[in-house]
Amino acid sequence: MKTFKLVELTLYTTDQGSLKEKEMKLSEGLIINKEEDNEWVLEAVLEKNDLKSVQVLSENRKVLLAQVRITKPENRPAMFLVQVQEVNDLGEEGNVIMKGTLAREEKMELLASIKRMREEGMEEEEILTSGAGSIE
Repeated sequence: MKTFKLVELTLYTTDQGSLKEKEMKLSEGLIINKEEDNEWVLEAVLEKNDLKSVQVLSENRKVLLAQVRITKPENRPAMFLVQVQEVNDLGEEGNVIMKGTLAREEKMELLASIKRMREEGMEEEEILTSGAGSIE
């Protein structure tokens, strides 16, 4: 496993026709490459308002797009397909744990692929594990 510092997190819904973004204010964050089947775990400590936003975005366990920056803010962003696993209230703030896969496509291509897969009747878990780098 490899662990990296998560320095920026923006979430995008995937159940509408357009991308709606929500940039999260991170207190802390980390991202773990499990080095198994392109599986990643993202954990972010967020302000209360952002935690509530994640709860709304993650209703029905829909797959989300996550744009992240790792290690330093000036690094290029990476895109992930993620599904929220846990949202925890920690008093003044809270944390969210997401599981996902690294995506190779651009945001709009990913959104179109996810929409097509849903129309084909794929379950959210199938979309998540579809091999984001090979979504057609």
